[in-house]
Amino acid sequence: MVINKQMKFKVLNTKIFVILAISVFSFACKPKEMEDSNMYMNFLANPENGLVKEKVVAGIHYKIKYLPAEYLAYNGLKDKACNANEKSEAIESYDNSLTFLLNIGPASGQVFDITRLGVNNYEEFAERIELMAFEAQNWISITANEKEFKPTIVRLENLNAMENSRNLIVVFNTDKGGAKDLRTTDLCFTYSDEMFNTGTNKFIFKSDDLENVPVLKF
Repeated sequence: MVINKQMKFKVLNTKIFVILAISVFSFACKPKEMEDSNMYMNFLANPENGLVKEKVVAGIHYKIKYLPAEYLAYNGLKDKACNANEKSEAIESYDNSLTFLLNIGPASGQVFDITRLGVNNYEEFAERIELMAFEAQNWISITANEKEFKPTIVRLENLNAMENSRNLIVVFNTDKGGAKDLRTTDLCFTYSDEMFNTGTNKFIFKSDDLENVPVLKF
């Protein structure tokens, strides 16, 4: 009987040690703060951290990336000399919105400019650009707690770039820490394609991933 109790005690201690080790390892893998901007960018870009979603449909590659307030503030201020208050104000200005980068381009192995796919003349090209610049806002939404939210801003980026893909900056209003904080629930980002007929494309972002992004110290 004494031996059995000792064995049970050892097994229990082993289980506790394993749980603690896993917890420590998980904490170490998800740092709360980062000072190295390159490490921070790599964290955001790593699909394993849940902030990047990708999908390929009929040769079209969709990639959506969550852009935290610290990233947006850093990107806007990195070439300027700013004090701590200015940095805090910049972060706060982005904190009450939810921002994503939607990239639309050719799938791996495909070579074409997304703005010219299926385009036969300049008039059709101009129409494609107008659709991407002014109509994309109608094709995008987020669903949270069974409610649909439309973006307040959808801005076409890198229009004249040499890349075959194009970026759309998508911004939703939210309420950081308030009742309408969209980060506190899982989100379904929906892009209903009306240009290439790839249908309704959905991308799930987990609230834990959105809330546990490390803070960039810069």
